[in-house]
Amino acid sequence: MGYDRLTRWLHAGLAIAVPLQLFSDQFMRLPKIGRLRSDAEIAFFEMHEWIGMAALALVVIHILWSTTKSGGGLVRLFPYVKPGGCKSIIAELKEVPGWLSGKLHMNADDSPLAGAVHGLGLVLILAMAATGGAMFFGMDENTGQMSGFVHGLKEVHEALGNLVWAYLIGHVGMVVLHKIKGHDLLSRISPLAKG
Repeated sequence: MGYDRLTRWLHAGLAIAVPLQLFSDQFMRLPKIGRLRSDAEIAFFEMHEWIGMAALALVVIHILWSTTKSGGGLVRLFPYVKPGGCKSIIAELKEVPGWLSGKLHMNADDSPLAGAVHGLGLVLILAMAATGGAMFFGMDENTGQMSGFVHGLKEVHEALGNLVWAYLIGHVGMVVLHKIKGHDLLSRISPLAKG
């Protein structure tokens, strides 16, 4: 069983939006009273805001689509909710030391760990995008002022950014490891691939 066309396109959208968000964050500056921002810093801030709203829409649609049978079902992304799911994940975690010697699951469909990692990635991106969305609507665009609640969400948003970096590096790293071992995962998730 592979990924359906919509899942592939949603993944591609997130594969573009998430790195753009992470990189734009490095060049933008939040508005603040008395702080001058360059045109580039303002442009990167605007880009970060609008791509973030697109990422929020993409991840919500992705999760909603995943609830359907065509989208693979939520059990694929959250295998620990089914009986024996946690035991399956723990059993697969015990195989991690063998990964570097080539004992990787070639088919993510039968890997509860891969499903759990993908599901947790979607939840992480949802949390990141939702806290960013709260800032989008709850922060004064000119002064940077926000309520205490929105400021708290800003702190969470910034902390989640580090987790998203770690997730992205790990996710891409596993794709590279699979490629080295001869597993063509990219054609399974590419929206341009046939099938």
